Amino acid sequence: MQIACAQTHADLGQVAANLDRIGQLAGDAARAGAELVLFPELMTTGYGPPDTVGPLAESIPGPSADHIAALASRLRIAIAAGLPERDDTTGLVHNTLLLLDAAGREVLRYRKVHLWDTERSWARPGDDFPVRTLRGLRIGAIICYDVRFPEGVRSLALAGAQLILLPTAWLGPVDEWELAVRSRALDNGIFLAASALQGDAFRGSSLIVDPHGTVIARGQPGADELLLVDLDPEAVNRFRQRVPLLDDRRPETYSN
Repeated sequence: MQIACAQTHADLGQVAANLDRIGQLAGDAARAGAELVLFPELMTTGYGPPDTVGPLAESIPGPSADHIAALASRLRIAIAAGLPERDDTTGLVHNTLLLLDAAGREVLRYRKVHLWDTERSWARPGDDFPVRTLRGLRIGAIICYDVRFPEGVRSLALAGAQLILLPTAWLGPVDEWELAVRSRALDNGIFLAASALQGDAFRGSSLIVDPHGTVIARGQPGADELLLVDLDPEAVNRFRQRVPLLDDRRPETYSN
């Protein structure tokens, strides 16, 4: 599968402008031959203060999700994008990544499990790490701060994930960002595609990392661009045959 990892800005609170940017970059990715394009954390609203992001939460289906679904269907490309989601059943708001296939159908909806700082004042954490199949590839997701917790990515790997989607609006040191992304890939012998929001407050570039923990694509800091990579799912199998991390685990010896 050829994937595109978007590195871009988002205008805080300007949903229409951000949806336009998604459309432009998704169109560029589709014309380049990508089958999946990933956008950063809270791409539809931008990442900012609780009183800006929380009130913009939408249901799924809803205006933003429907707009992205129509884009995916028209461009014939799978799209994964972050948005604040309001659950109409519970009334709770979540920091969510939505993955839609090239027909605009929902494939995966991941709600951020580990909330950072002021996110706790507007969002509620998710409670699982789902894995779904897109075009034969097993895909899971984490969001930003989640990457600092090895347990989440390990649970996805144990559930069969070959590729982890990782949108972020990273506020910490750049070195820690890259080290965490590379470590989670190497820990589990999987691909990670990390899409980084750009702007004055945010640090770190978008990255695509292979099962060896090697960076195979890196964005230029501050630039709006697409990283394009052909992923070979067999690379996951080859790595795990050489280093059978999951098979050699001894969970009975691990404390909680």
